[in-house]
Amino acid sequence: MDANEFRRLIVNLIRKGSVFDVDLTSTPPTCRVSVGDPDDTESPGLQTNWIPFITLRAGNTREWNPLTKGEQVILFCPMGDPAQGVALAGLNSETFPAPSNSADKHMRVYPDGATLEYDHAAHTLTATLPEAATVLIVAPGAVNVQTKTARVQADDITLDAKNTTVTGAMLVKGAFEFQSGMTGSAGEGGGSVMKIKGDADFDGEVKSKGISLPYHTHREQGDGELVSEPQ
Repeated sequence: MDANEFRRLIVNLIRKGSVFDVDLTSTPPTCRVSVGDPDDTESPGLQTNWIPFITLRAGNTREWNPLTKGEQVILFCPMGDPAQGVALAGLNSETFPAPSNSADKHMRVYPDGATLEYDHAAHTLTATLPEAATVLIVAPGAVNVQTKTARVQADDITLDAKNTTVTGAMLVKGAFEFQSGMTGSAGEGGGSVMKIKGDADFDGEVKSKGISLPYHTHREQGDGELVSEPQ
């Protein structure tokens, strides 16, 4: 092996380049990388054939976050042979700048503008999604949220459950409507009662201990006859 060939192999061991094509349907997924300047006699450029790119995990635990065209990578070539190369992503560039310059944040930005951010100095986790985006959580066992204060803001909220239990007090500031009846109790010992401040208007019959409010009768004072139903 002459000196020039040996130098070429050394130069090609590790090089910086950019992705100019991606094939996500191949097994494994592959990319093509453009490296250097073809007119540079000291470090001539090259374009690889289809080569695999490195992902964080590829065993029983697998991760999918594919390369994109124009992304800068490090090209590792065993024995200095680009045909055996693999691409490692993670170099910011003018085309794809870093999404933050804060030392306190871990952040991920997606092409549609969605961001995931954790600020460990402020102890805040923020997920920001674009308009009309949706969130789906599938947990057949249970979903448990433990916090001091929770607030949900939405135009409409639907609780689709066979049974819903509220263990503490509940305040409804808007109109309260029920459509399938309502039952309840004053609690053990009868110490709690239902109180309504203001008027109550019922379209149907109201009973207390089996006695109808609008249709009950009672004996008049005097001759002992039953009076007519109230009008």
